[in-house]
Amino acid sequence: MQALVAKVMDERLVDLLALWRAAGSFDEPHVYFAQHADHLLVIDIDSDGNRYTHYGRAFVRHFGADLAGCVIDRLPADILPADRRGMLDFDYAYARRVKRPLWRSYTALFDNGAHEETWQRLVLPAGGDRLVVGAYPVVVRHHDDPGAELLRMVLDRVPVVLNDEDCIDDLALSLRAFCDHQIHLAELEWRATRDSLTGIANRAHFHHLAGMELDHARRMGRPFSVLALDLDHFKRINDRWGHAAGDSALRAFVAACRRALREGDILGRIGGEEFAIALPGTAGESARLIAERLRQQVEQVILSIDGGETGTMTVSIGVASWADHADASVTPDDIAVILNRADCALYRAKDGGRNRVETAPEG
Repeated sequence: MQALVAKVMDERLVDLLALWRAAGSFDEPHVYFAQHADHLLVIDIDSDGNRYTHYGRAFVRHFGADLAGCVIDRLPADILPADRRGMLDFDYAYARRVKRPLWRSYTALFDNGAHEETWQRLVLPAGGDRLVVGAYPVVVRHHDDPGAELLRMVLDRVPVVLNDEDCIDDLALSLRAFCDHQIHLAELEWRATRDSLTGIANRAHFHHLAGMELDHARRMGRPFSVLALDLDHFKRINDRWGHAAGDSALRAFVAACRRALREGDILGRIGGEEFAIALPGTAGESARLIAERLRQQVEQVILSIDGGETGTMTVSIGVASWADHADASVTPDDIAVILNRADCALYRAKDGGRNRVETAPEG
């Protein structure tokens, strides 16, 4: 079995594994593993989650950002997609628990989807709440040895745990259990983060996603806006036609919003008939135009009521933008501050006659 591992594992990871076994301590992993530093991640687990304390230059080149100091769980989706985040979370948690090397290969799109590459990754426990991860791009080789070819295929689907003799000790999960585990995690995440009626982000998840986008806007020097929305006289729909009609109206409203919004915009239900939208990369007049387009889209919705009746609805919207790129003190928690400014503009829209858009003053 050791011979099979040697045939399939990239020789650079073979060297990294040998260095790891010979190490007495891991106080400065990027120094001890200096020859692998460009392809090395050092991850420390603190109260915020898994944090990169060393981020190799090879990853900076491939992913377009230096993530040293960043918490993995708070990275925007355009940097770390949800499926890859789940894979990393699983690998890191499993390696910490079994305290043994975890080895896998994975294929992904790089350079904004320009080309596909296969990488091999080795996750190594480094004492306490620290992990050392080495990863290298590899050329996929099909082996004449059936055992080596089978191992290569397994690595593409499930992580492999190595024992003290560099032999395969176990699979991190059986293939069926691994798939079931991923499905179960996805279901739990959906239930915890989504509004059960409309399927969009709930209040807590909206604040989380919008907060990450705000932090990303600050770091990248990009504008950012938030819309606060409230359906006008929504109680009349419930009182006249019942709560089932009200639920249908809320779902129709969300469908109208999706038609008016862009792919990267974030829609959340804050409570009752109150909603919020984050607009990354947008500020000022552009944000107001999106809000106006959305208002018109909602105004055109025709509600079909049981018994043959029809109804309509309108929405009032408040717009608030953040564009002070020089303010490095802004944090993801400040999404509540911007949303409060949007709420104030929303109240002005309500007081001004409803079914209108109002913009908050700058600052």
